[in-house]
Amino acid sequence: MTAVIVTVDDAHLADLGAVAASLRERGMQVDQVLTEIGVISGRLPAGRPLAELRVTGVAAVEEARRVRLPPPDAPVQ
Repeated sequence: MTAVIVTVDDAHLADLGAVAASLRERGMQVDQVLTEIGVISGRLPAGRPLAELRVTGVAAVEEARRVRLPPPDAPVQ
């Protein structure tokens, strides 16, 4: 599964639930709907193009990235 972050455009913030439903229909497993900031996060089966999630109301689709920081007691690099 590929973790994805979908940003909803300003004109569709009131319809966030409908946008999430459209994403589910396209095969996205929706994990969170962050209404305050207009973001929907979830997962898409591996190998499926992110472009499939370009539905009405979507401003951007990005693959979620992981950031790892060294522990606080690690030496400076």
